[in-house]
Amino acid sequence: MKKFLSLLVTYIIIFSTFLNSANASYAGSDEPSIPAEAAILMDYETGKVLFNKNGDKKVYPASTTKAWTAYLVLKYKPNLNEKVQITKDPNVEGSSMYLKVGESFSVKELLEGLLVHSSNDAAVVLAEYVSGSIKEFANLMNDEAKSIGAKNTHFTNPHGLPDKEHVTTANDMALMAREAMSNSIFRDIVKTKSISFPATEAYPYERYFVNTNKFLTSNEKINYNGKDIDIKYDIVDGIKTGYTDDAGRCLLSSAVKNGRRLISAVFKSTGNDLYLASRTLLDYGFNNFHNETIVAKNKYTGNERVLFSKQKELIYEPEFTYKVLLKNGTPTSSYSVKTKLDKIHLPIKKGDKVGTLEVYNSNKLETKINLVATNDLNSIFGPLVENKIISMVLKVTLIFIVSIFVILLFIRRKNKKKYRKNIFNGKGKRR
Repeated sequence: MKKFLSLLVTYIIIFSTFLNSANASYAGSDEPSIPAEAAILMDYETGKVLFNKNGDKKVYPASTTKAWTAYLVLKYKPNLNEKVQITKDPNVEGSSMYLKVGESFSVKELLEGLLVHSSNDAAVVLAEYVSGSIKEFANLMNDEAKSIGAKNTHFTNPHGLPDKEHVTTANDMALMAREAMSNSIFRDIVKTKSISFPATEAYPYERYFVNTNKFLTSNEKINYNGKDIDIKYDIVDGIKTGYTDDAGRCLLSSAVKNGRRLISAVFKSTGNDLYLASRTLLDYGFNNFHNETIVAKNKYTGNERVLFSKQKELIYEPEFTYKVLLKNGTPTSSYSVKTKLDKIHLPIKKGDKVGTLEVYNSNKLETKINLVATNDLNSIFGPLVENKIISMVLKVTLIFIVSIFVILLFIRRKNKKKYRKNIFNGKGKRR
């Protein structure tokens, strides 16, 4: 019996040691663990991915689809005040504005219904308004998604209702969310907490809707780091929820803190774990990373003397400020830059490309930034130099004239020396 107890104690100690070792390894991990099947955390400014869990796995986007629908409406039909007549029943299930035949709403009102209340009927009306049909609008959605790098997405409708062919990935949706948040009107709508529409003849009741995003409106609680806290999170300013049985709970989020914006895309979660996962990611990004400016557009300027120009000097600057996202504590001393100016041909207009700024990280080329002129530069010879052939002929002629002048000057000086030498030797005496 004693031998058995001794062996049992030994086993428990070994097993406990194993568990402690495993826990220590897990606790040392840099990345958080989240209750969701797929997720991406992306820095808005640089587009760099800070967290990736099954980011390229195919998922159903549900109503997060509507973020892309809204962005394309804003891109192709930017007149927000234009009225859209409801000429037929949208005939779509699920969340609805209860649009009735004979009513009319502005583009902005339909977008509000789409993004705040997640109205499927508004999605149908807007899609047909932009492209004439659901099919054509879906084609537009797919083409535009591919154009920004979303390679694993295929949309079949503007609302995200179940369809086996209507799929995306967390990474692709983060890219689309980032693109959509570049539009100021989109940003204003997705952070709106509630909307209302007055009664109409066709629908004699006020329509009042609260944003489906609990980060903006909810008084519910989640257990976060061992404490019960509000789901509502003041740094979040959008963007879109989604849910179907097959998709699970989905959420695209944008948050701003200390001037930085992050985008999170969380798919196939459950209940309020969706908000736990999203907040965990956002806080992880803000607490562990920072943006560093490597090239500041307004500070990194240069100049170059230009012969035969009225202004005499070309002033140039980078086309844009270049920032990188770094883990806290990472030094920037490994970065360096090289300026390479193009061959200058007059005239030059403000904004013209005049060279390239190469950015190196540890002596490896990381990116190239166009250098652009900040001033106009015109030739002293006028419009004739706009023709490159004439300009070249003039330059060659001028060089030839200057060369002849220099040669003649040299011969004259040589003759003078010879004459003086003859005088000194008595050969130049007059008789």
